[in-house]
Formats: sequence, C-alpha cells, structure tokens
Amino acid sequence: MKTSMHLSGEVLRHKLAAECGTVTEAEKVADDLCNQTSLSRDQIRVIHPGDDHQGGSLEPEDKGIAHTAIRSHVWLGLAGAAGGLLLFIVLAAAGIPFVAQNLIWAGALFSVFGGVVGLLLGGVYTLRPDHTAYASRSSSALRKGYYMVTIHARDRDQLGEAKSYLKARHIHTVRSL
Repeated sequence: MKTSMHLSGEVLRHKLAAECGTVTEAEKVADDLCNQTSLSRDQIRVIHPGDDHQGGSLEPEDKGIAHTAIRSHVWLGLAGAAGGLLLFIVLAAAGIPFVAQNLIWAGALFSVFGGVVGLLLGGVYTLRPDHTAYASRSSSALRKGYYMVTIHARDRDQLGEAKSYLKARHIHTVRSL
C-alpha cells in the first residue's frame, strides 16, 4: 500500500527494541540483524544509556508523525461526518419523529457530531497508544544502564524476521503493535 493512501505518514511504522547488557552485544546484534535479515543499517539504531537524543532514536520520523496527525484527522473526520450523515439518512427513512420534523437541523447535527467523533479517533490514532509501552519500557531500560537496539521495520515481514532472530537468541524485546 502506498504511504499516501495510509492514515499513517510514517514510512517505518513497525518498531521493535532489543535490550542488551553491553555496547559490544548491542553492536553485534545490530550487525547480525543487517546480515541475516532484509533490514538495512539505517533501520537499526543502537542507543546508549547516556545518549542525549534517546527519544529521536526511538521515534525517528518527526515529519512522519506530523503527517500522521494531519492525515488521520482529515480522513477520520471526513469518515465520521459521512457516518453521521448515513445515520441521519437511516433515521429519517425510519421516520424517527425528531429527525423527520427537523430534517435540516438533524442532518447538520448528525454530520457535525459524526465529524467530531472522527476527529477524536484521529487524535487517538495520532497518539499511537501502542507506542507508549515500546517507548516507556525502552526508556526505563536505558535508565537502568542497558543498551537498546531499535528496529524500525517497513512492514510486518521485516518485523517478523527481526523478532525471529531475537527470539532465537533469547534477547528481551518490546515492540509497538
């Protein structure tokens, strides 16, 4: 699917982080992931406990996140308004008295409230609640002195490859959905 057709503006939507005890272990994991999977080196980052820009390494696509906010609000807002209008049509056809007696006001209200619900869902999608666990666990591990190898996969296949590699080596991971 083209990125422009998706609600998300991020190219690398799937995130996985592996916890390593030493910088040597983290670098070896990163190199092995590049050599044994279809991931490229620019999709893998090693984050040190003292790094100043840990957040940028965990979530590297600032522009993509901004595009996600715009796209999700526009498309889900429009979908919500259309859903509200559809509900209005169904209720008007069913002869519900409030709707039948106030067609213009009811149509406007259902469309507006549907749009608001869509905008709220766009906000939830933008917040990416699935990334909260990924970011907070990774930050916690970094505070404890662990090194994190972050994997930013383009699709579920790449994510699966990385998970299989890490699982076979019994490396503790945390991921986004």
